[in-house]
Amino acid sequence: MKLARLLLAAVLAVAALAVADTGNAEDATNSALTVSGTGSFSSLKVTVDQTTDLINQTVHVSWTGGAPTGPSGNFATNYLQLMQCWGDDPAGPTREQCQYGGLAAQGSPVAGAWARRRQVSYGSTLVDPLETLKPAAPGQQAVVPFRSVTGVTTTSPGDFFTAGTTNELPLAKTRLDGGGEVDFEVQTALESYGLGCGTVVNGSPRSCWLVVVPRGNKEVDGSTVGGDNRPQLDSSPLSASNWAQHLSIPLKFQPVGAACPIGAAERPTSGDEFLADAVLRWQPKLCAGGGTVFGFTQVPDGVARQTLLSDNPGLSFLRDPVPPDQATKPLVYAPIALSGLSIAFITERQSAGEGVVPPEIWHRDGEQITDLSLTPRLVAKLLTQSYVLSLPVRQDYLKGNPDSLTADPEFVALNPEFKDSGRLMSIVDALVPTVDMDATTALWRWIAADKDATDFLNGVPDPHGMKVNPNFKGLKLPVSNFPKADLTCTGTGLLASCALDLRPLAGDMHEAGRAISRGDTLGKAPTGFATPDGKPQLKAVDRQPQGQRSLLAVVDTPTAARYGLPTAKLRNASGAFVAPSDASMLSAVAAAKPGAVGDVLSVDPLTTAKDAYPLTNLAYAATAPSALDTKAGADYAAFLKYAVGDGQQPGIAPGQLPAGYVPLPAALRAQTTSAADKIAADAGKAVTPPTSSAPAPDSVRGPPVGGSPAGDQSLPGGQQPPATSAPASAPLPVKAVTTPPTTSAVQQPVAQARPTPATPVGFVRYVLLILLAAGAVAAASGPALTRWGSRRGR
Repeated sequence: MKLARLLLAAVLAVAALAVADTGNAEDATNSALTVSGTGSFSSLKVTVDQTTDLINQTVHVSWTGGAPTGPSGNFATNYLQLMQCWGDDPAGPTREQCQYGGLAAQGSPVAGAWARRRQVSYGSTLVDPLETLKPAAPGQQAVVPFRSVTGVTTTSPGDFFTAGTTNELPLAKTRLDGGGEVDFEVQTALESYGLGCGTVVNGSPRSCWLVVVPRGNKEVDGSTVGGDNRPQLDSSPLSASNWAQHLSIPLKFQPVGAACPIGAAERPTSGDEFLADAVLRWQPKLCAGGGTVFGFTQVPDGVARQTLLSDNPGLSFLRDPVPPDQATKPLVYAPIALSGLSIAFITERQSAGEGVVPPEIWHRDGEQITDLSLTPRLVAKLLTQSYVLSLPVRQDYLKGNPDSLTADPEFVALNPEFKDSGRLMSIVDALVPTVDMDATTALWRWIAADKDATDFLNGVPDPHGMKVNPNFKGLKLPVSNFPKADLTCTGTGLLASCALDLRPLAGDMHEAGRAISRGDTLGKAPTGFATPDGKPQLKAVDRQPQGQRSLLAVVDTPTAARYGLPTAKLRNASGAFVAPSDASMLSAVAAAKPGAVGDVLSVDPLTTAKDAYPLTNLAYAATAPSALDTKAGADYAAFLKYAVGDGQQPGIAPGQLPAGYVPLPAALRAQTTSAADKIAADAGKAVTPPTSSAPAPDSVRGPPVGGSPAGDQSLPGGQQPPATSAPASAPLPVKAVTTPPTTSAVQQPVAQARPTPATPVGFVRYVLLILLAAGAVAAASGPALTRWGSRRGR
């Protein structure tokens, strides 16, 4: 299957060239589509909030006119079953074209024997009179085969989708009021090559379908559940009588593969993940009609700063500038994107159930809780493996600590909705990325500035007696990564189970956000068998099922928006709990002041502006004009002017600003326009290198944004801002993060560079770039773990 995926990716990169520009599409609101049921489901109306310009993302599915799912905690009657299908017939797909049955072995929540399966023969006691598929011989079963877009037909579809990859939702609950809602992940050919959605066919990306099969209280033979000795619906949604009731919603995708012509002249850009979704959305418009091709490589901020100091700076994206005393040539900075670092979550109500809590509570089990508040100390607990169940075995040094976040009295007092509805949740940490980021430093600064959090990290128990995992005690802050200091293992030999396997780091924020939206911890557990080289074989931990998910992740706001994840309200320095929003992030920018480099605003996580979100992230584009030729300078200037012009228009179409970003204020756009003019004017002009004491260039500072100065940037306890941070691409023992930072403010590059999929250059050229970068990195930093994630299915 891996080989097939690689071959498909190569084909897609070529096929997509025919559709470099998909034009202006409808926005998400205008592309919403509602369909109605028929027959016994004639009152059912299902709405999908976005059906065009789709990438790998979630769409919000809501419905009215259903009957309440029951009984408590189980799915015996009255629910919806959702799946994605391919099919070129405008009337809709056949059941053979649907990705369904990957969760056949899932046992919770309780449902009928064949409700999650493709099998449509059920024995002599349940026979579908409309079913045409029959067992081939006594003792065999009738199974609806899966027919892939590649032409393969099989009754064993594991080569195309599995429990770990499928996006099907076999059990979607209807509330007491007859309504319901879920976020459904739509997959492109890169996530499901058996469906092929978005692949270019005859010059256009292939459309697909979202299929909804409503289930009532009648079985395929007409018997009534709850009577006729039948306790629940047992049959498959693919059974002929059930399939006859299905609803089909067309899904139109952006093209999968290269967005711009391979082989065209290319301008490299690189930078942190906060720009990834925006640049990928802008690329098709910039190269349309023979325009310049801009590549993008995702790298940590430290690598972006190193690139700026090289002989080939290109255009870099970062949060914090090169310190003035380290700039070897004049650098120009331009604000380009406003977003935030967030703690995203998926928490679905899981009470102790009927007979233990009141009906008004257990009746809502499975519904999502979308409001959550966190203090710096609570976040510190999540990031330091301090909850008992964050480790594979109970440790004496955590004795007396709560098992999980929802068992923590501090959290429940702040979030009373979780007191009963979070009883069976098990949130023990946050899924975090391996990559060093300036934004991570800001998060740790926010934690370190809070006395309660600092006391906790220094070993002082909270008011309820919870204490920090001693492996993190005395952690010197801030750092630019998320150390995993407790590497506890349990078991021996082939059954060894370790903390870093069960609760790993994600490759990047995109991987973390997509994972939790799918109920995936990314954890692995031992199988008891050995790999060919004799090491313990590990298997992915089962995903948490729809309706029972409880996970947190540290992600950028565009990733949270892309996967429909709510984001936590964080307590800022004024004491207010604030979630990331357009207003709260603009408030943080308004309170920012210039830092060491006058052209770059320092967005302070400690600002006392009441409405400011503390982890707001203002990204800058930067280059060294003297290291560019005149054509490159003109191209990069055009890129910047587009980015702060049409590129600031929110929407889902190519060229627009994705959800999760905030349009830049006019003053910052004006600054970028001025910077673009300077880059174009100064490109290729020789300059005298500044001396070590010379200030950074300050000739293109834009109009003031306004607001009060940022808060004091000093940290309690004599802690210092980091200069060079240890790479977070491998687990860090506690001693690795307790050494004082060095005095150099430019981070050394680490082996974390990766091209973002769907960029307009061939993968082979990226491989060369990565290998060259990795060689330089290895010489400077030693070995580091690189993990790859898919930023966009295109």
